[in-house]
Amino acid sequence: MTDILERVAQLREERKPFVLATVVASYPPQSVRAGAKAVIFADGAIEGWIGGGCIRPVILDEALETLRLGAPRLVRMNGGGTRGDAVRGVHDYPMTCQGEGGVEIYLEPILPAPRLCVLGDTPVADALRTLAGHIGHVGVELPNEANAVVVATMGVGDEDALAAAAASGAAYVGLVASRKKARFLFDYLRATGVPDDQLVRVKAPAGLDLGGMTPGEIALSVLAEIVQRRCHPEKGETQILRFAQNDTNAIDPICGMSVDRATAKHTLEVAGETHYFCCPHCKASFAKAHA
Repeated sequence: MTDILERVAQLREERKPFVLATVVASYPPQSVRAGAKAVIFADGAIEGWIGGGCIRPVILDEALETLRLGAPRLVRMNGGGTRGDAVRGVHDYPMTCQGEGGVEIYLEPILPAPRLCVLGDTPVADALRTLAGHIGHVGVELPNEANAVVVATMGVGDEDALAAAAASGAAYVGLVASRKKARFLFDYLRATGVPDDQLVRVKAPAGLDLGGMTPGEIALSVLAEIVQRRCHPEKGETQILRFAQNDTNAIDPICGMSVDRATAKHTLEVAGETHYFCCPHCKASFAKAHA
């Protein structure tokens, strides 16, 4: 057990995700004893011993699911039982192998502290960095090193920061900006060659709609969304799908109205970029300003 605990410390230092499996009960004639431990990795490798036979594949499958969800669970394999639904983190299985008896094994996912990259030197950016430290996030400077990236430049270097964040591959990318400004930035980046499959991953405006207005309240809403995405990844997939479905719209640069690119009657090309307008008046105003 000492070796396993030393290995756990080493893996945490290396920031490698794994599951710590601990036998909490063993029923004869099972040979494995309570207190036995093993480390299970995302590739299916196991270090340590928590039983063989039909125990190993069940525990491996459950451990990988535990690692994916980031939530612990107790797996019970008792002779003569039947598999039932999970109740409050307890998963039951029958003991199907010849070893009979039973075991109860606690699976605890050990995940690295999430890394947050905040781009910007603004009150919201400062509040994000401060609050993130209080909930266990580690601040990093480069978007490519982060699990979550938030663009809070708010007018200073927006385009470059958003392009770097969108290309980072982080699980969460958020932009602190209004919907109107976000559309302007997305259209600009599209025109410079940033692909849609990167832009579609950006949540704008960043954060849950809590109704807050101060820098601290905005930072709180953004961090709440980051935590929600980590615990419920499917919410991020839903947002990307919804964004992709609505991405046929453009923003009228004069009045800010949403215009369907496919059916727009009033368009104007300037320097190779097509602009969309809701009416002739907005088109004429834009043309006059860019004459």
